[in-house]
Amino acid sequence: MPYYRCPACGLTVHSAAHFAAQPTCPACSARLPKDARVYLTPTATRQIRRVLAARPQAVGKARRTVRALAVDRNARHTLELLVSELVANSIRHAGLTEQDPVSIHVTARSDRVRISVRDPGPGFDPPNADGGDPLEPGGQGYVIVQALADAWGIDRDETRCTVWCEIVRHAP
Repeated sequence: MPYYRCPACGLTVHSAAHFAAQPTCPACSARLPKDARVYLTPTATRQIRRVLAARPQAVGKARRTVRALAVDRNARHTLELLVSELVANSIRHAGLTEQDPVSIHVTARSDRVRISVRDPGPGFDPPNADGGDPLEPGGQGYVIVQALADAWGIDRDETRCTVWCEIVRHAP
C-alpha cells in the first residue's frame, strides 16, 4: 500500500484502493503527486499531531488521522474507534466552545500505538468499575476505551485534561 506525505498539510496518509487512481489527502483534499510518496521504515517511531476545533466534525477528522498509520486493518479499526470516542467525549463533556482546541497526538512504535487527546476542560475522575447501567444511553465511551485499549488513563492539571490509551501491536 503506497504512503504519501501531503504537500499541503504535511499529513502522511496511505493510498487506499478507493482513491489510488487519483490519490487525495483525506484531511485537506489536496492532490498527492507521485513525488510525495514516502517509504516507511517498519521499526521507526511515527508521530502525528493535529489540533482541531471542538466541533462535531473533529471526530471524523481524528478518525482520518489514524487511518494514515501503517498498522494492520484490525488495529486501524480499533484505533479509529478509540480516537472517535476520546474526541467525542472531549467535545461533549469538557464544556468547550466551538473555538476551543482539541489536540490529538498519536505515537506509533514497533510494539504499540498511543493516542492522547487533550483539551482545556477541567477533566474528570476515572469512573468506577461498577459504574452505571450499561444499557443507559450516553456515558459509555470510557467503557469502550477500557474494553479495547491495553492501557488508558487520565492526566489533568489546572488548565487542561489529557485522556490517553494504548494498544499493543502484534506481529503479523
